[in-house]
Amino acid sequence: MNNIPEVQNQEPQQRLLWARRNLYTTGKRILSAQLILTLAIPILGSILSIWLTALKPYVALVSLVIAVLDPTIFDRWQKKIRSQAARLQEQFDCAVLSLPWDEFTAGRREEYETIHQLSTSFDPHHPDPKLLDWYPQIVGTVPLHLARIICQRTNLWYDGKLRRQYAGWALALTIALTFLLLGIAIYTGLTVESFVVSVLAPASPIIIWGLREHFRQRDTADSLDGLRHAAEALWERGRSGACAEEECTRQSRQFQDGIFERRSSSPLIFSWIYNLRRNTLEQSMNKGAEELIREITVNTLAT
Repeated sequence: MNNIPEVQNQEPQQRLLWARRNLYTTGKRILSAQLILTLAIPILGSILSIWLTALKPYVALVSLVIAVLDPTIFDRWQKKIRSQAARLQEQFDCAVLSLPWDEFTAGRREEYETIHQLSTSFDPHHPDPKLLDWYPQIVGTVPLHLARIICQRTNLWYDGKLRRQYAGWALALTIALTFLLLGIAIYTGLTVESFVVSVLAPASPIIIWGLREHFRQRDTADSLDGLRHAAEALWERGRSGACAEEECTRQSRQFQDGIFERRSSSPLIFSWIYNLRRNTLEQSMNKGAEELIREITVNTLAT
């Protein structure tokens, strides 16, 4: 009843996803470098300074430099990448879900030359299976205005679930590291003053990073859940016939604005976390889409 399953796998749309992924790959490499600087170096320095007291001032200086570079260089670089990647995904969604482009929210579309530069390694004859069937194939069995809501809702659910789990892991890692450093300090007989100066101060970047990552990801997940609940309310009106096709389309465009804003502002997630949870979350996402479509079938039979 709509062509979402076919359009999403066509070369122009797959090229957009490929370019988007390349951008995110660059962003995640920057994130990895940021993680090494803010985690590995301060932790190593804090441990070494326990036994090599002469290193204390140098470790403190390096930690201070890292703390300055983190928000002034790395965060701004990632922000630029997120914004560009979000526009590429928005172009994909607008083409697949048959939505008009909102230049007021998303700005100008990415130029064709830029897309080509970011997707030079793309082979249309051998597309990446991970990028095919971006949205569940089953959405092709329902009217477009309802299929669009299902796609947006599953998108919000998937991203929110992944970020909430990652937020929990980041907090657990931060707490575990804090207790580990405290245990080392107790074992070596450090005084409170020595612990603060030699251990806690150098390790502060990782603790700050972990807490910041936890709250960023959790806040993003909360925002995504709020949008998803609104999409589910629209779904209820749409499937019951209380929302006409034109009205559903208009509100879907508004939801898409919210999705774009979250994508362009949300912190990045490491690829290994995505790969670890991908199969499980995609299975649940596809099952959720099937259940939503079943509601339409049940409602049709009841009437």
